[in-house]
Amino acid sequence: MGRVAGLTPAETKQRLLDAAATVFGRDGFEGARVAQIAEEAGLSVGALYNHYGSKAELLAAVVERHSAEELGRLLAGGPPMGVVDLIAEQGKRLDHGPMEAPLLVELITASRRDPDAAQILLGEVSGREELMAELIRFGQAAGEVVADVDPAVVARFCLMLGLGSLLLRAMDMPSTDSDAWASFINRIVDGFRPGEDQ
Repeated sequence: MGRVAGLTPAETKQRLLDAAATVFGRDGFEGARVAQIAEEAGLSVGALYNHYGSKAELLAAVVERHSAEELGRLLAGGPPMGVVDLIAEQGKRLDHGPMEAPLLVELITASRRDPDAAQILLGEVSGREELMAELIRFGQAAGEVVADVDPAVVARFCLMLGLGSLLLRAMDMPSTDSDAWASFINRIVDGFRPGEDQ
């Protein structure tokens, strides 16, 4: 099967990402075959390689799209939130509800054997960490976050919590009590709010 007539490059990429999410979710990174993904998308293998250089690059694009969609849902999910409230909301999700990033677990697993996947994973995780650090810096400049914390350290702590949570969820560890978890997260996050005397 060749190029599908009438599809724009953006539509082709969308079909490939949707198909890849389905195939990776069903078969895992190692079990998924490029030909399966192309077939699921109704496209040729050549069309896939016109947009993505490798299976690892395609998985990273799926993970990145999912992350952007999740952030969009969070930001659109109600009244505008300050930086600390946004972090608290994310923290409350770490131990409850459906696992939101099973494909990131696939990328982590793949990175152990595939050097391309390892390089892409490093870029993906580093990007998330820098985004979090920038968010903290923004909060500090706006007076929403205390000035005496290092944004890079806070970002690393949040990243470690997020990745640890992801791995525990992948192992089907039971959740803790949701109210107790939310209370604990609020207690930690409240330490980043400036006091009335600041």
